[in-house]
Amino acid sequence: GELCRGFAVRGGDKFAGVGWTPAPVTGSPRLDGVPAWIDCAIHAVHTGGDHLIVVGRVQALDAVRDDAAPLLFHRGAFGRFTP
Repeated sequence: GELCRGFAVRGGDKFAGVGWTPAPVTGSPRLDGVPAWIDCAIHAVHTGGDHLIVVGRVQALDAVRDDAAPLLFHRGAFGRFTP
């Protein structure tokens, strides 16, 4: 959650102190320790109010760990799926 909030705020170096390696196809940052990753090339960008909606074309992906629950964000709070 802390890492997610760090990427959500404006300004600053988002990757300061964050471990990452380049993704295999695009070279985009692939964060260390994540359970899965998707490497995408930008296919299209659309405006959506005060946001940009980026549509990616998947170039590569992998599930590194299958024992980690995904992090969810809903209504201003973080949570996880529970069985």
